[in-house]
Amino acid sequence: MPGWELHDGAKTVGPMSEQALVWAIKRGLSASARVRPEGQEAWIALDDHAPFAAELVARSKREADAPKRSRWTAYTGMEFARILVVLFGLVVLVVSYEWLEAHGDPYFHRVDAYLRGVWGSAGPPPPQPKEGAVKQAAIAASVSGLPPKQRAKMAIGVLNDVSVRPADAICRARAYVETLSADEKKIHEVAVAISNIQDKEQPLLRNDLVEFRKTRGILCGDGTKPKDCPCAGSHESCCVLHKGVQGCEPEPTHIRCD
Repeated sequence: MPGWELHDGAKTVGPMSEQALVWAIKRGLSASARVRPEGQEAWIALDDHAPFAAELVARSKREADAPKRSRWTAYTGMEFARILVVLFGLVVLVVSYEWLEAHGDPYFHRVDAYLRGVWGSAGPPPPQPKEGAVKQAAIAASVSGLPPKQRAKMAIGVLNDVSVRPADAICRARAYVETLSADEKKIHEVAVAISNIQDKEQPLLRNDLVEFRKTRGILCGDGTKPKDCPCAGSHESCCVLHKGVQGCEPEPTHIRCD
């Protein structure tokens, strides 16, 4: 069976079978292309041959029925609407979670604690040392090689330094003598320094206790501190998956060192 030659406006291709040309039309061959049976001189339009014309009509119908895609997003209107619905659902989910967590719904906390227990079976990450504790350790390390009496003298000196903020002076003075051994703390000069630290710290500690009691929470049996569980409030489901309620947070015995 003789084949067909194709001229696409730039070059002649072929010969090829009629089925190959039908496939080319299906894949987007321009309707302006010209064809001719192999061995003939005259070129004809694609729609001058019934099988090619039928495929051109079928292709036009498919293109007309296809969903229109935006030139900017490459999505159809329906696809874009589905994306917006999914995004809206995610926003609602996040807002609802935060609202439930903030308002302390007991059933929410129970489910939340269960999921955290299942997904976080490896346990909570180890607590990171607070910046104040790191600073105190650095100060203590810097004087660790000095004799107890000299460290006591430094503590008294910083307590009497009016250029240092009282809370900072107490924290630094405590770091100078706190790591001394029990026997070293019995040395007269050291004992005097410790007594002076306590006397200056008590008024500040009382103020800290007032603020602490406003937000005092509870501790669970595994040492965790649940959110939205104040010491004076209801403890229902606060420590369901954390070995029960151990008690209220212990009150601080020293001022907080930042």
